[in-house]
Amino acid sequence: MPAKPTSPRGPRKRVRRRLIIDLGFQLRALLPLFIFVALSAALLGVLFFFLYRHANADTDFVFRAVRRAQLGEVQWGLWPLLGVAGLLAASVSIPWSLRVAGPLYRLHHALNQLVEGEYKPLRFRRGDEFHIFEEDLTLLNQKMKLIASRNRDILYSVHANVRKLSDRLAAEEIIPRADLVEAIHSMRAHLEKAPEISLAARR
Repeated sequence: MPAKPTSPRGPRKRVRRRLIIDLGFQLRALLPLFIFVALSAALLGVLFFFLYRHANADTDFVFRAVRRAQLGEVQWGLWPLLGVAGLLAASVSIPWSLRVAGPLYRLHHALNQLVEGEYKPLRFRRGDEFHIFEEDLTLLNQKMKLIASRNRDILYSVHANVRKLSDRLAAEEIIPRADLVEAIHSMRAHLEKAPEISLAARR
């Protein structure tokens, strides 16, 4: 098996991170967190509703006041705790969404450049996901360069033969059969270097 071609890696440029890269994806990544916080808040609200209702049902005024005060202390301690937990979870989820959305955005941009004929390397930041795509795109770039170079050489060779015959015809020169056969064989040999043509010819 031939060794995989590798590209020399230069020093990575320090690029300023953007907080928002793909808003739709990042919001979808944070959606489970939003749902968890909302459900937790709703459950706590229902729980305290029944606890307050049970405390208010007590006939002893003093005991009822003490229970309500205790519930208030617990309630106002839990809400900030829930908020802090949500912020901590968001502080983990947002960087993770950036480590996923950023590479996918750069991969999309690199593939668009490849479609335009630009063979630029794909570079991810340290800590990004999908680093395997760097090597994949490097191999794809090298393969596309080889195909483009091969096709260019084939076109140049065929064009040279056609132009030579065209110039001789324009000069009203009688072209011997042997020259025609040689030119056609030369063009055919160059065209069959393309795997697509040679494969079709064998069918």
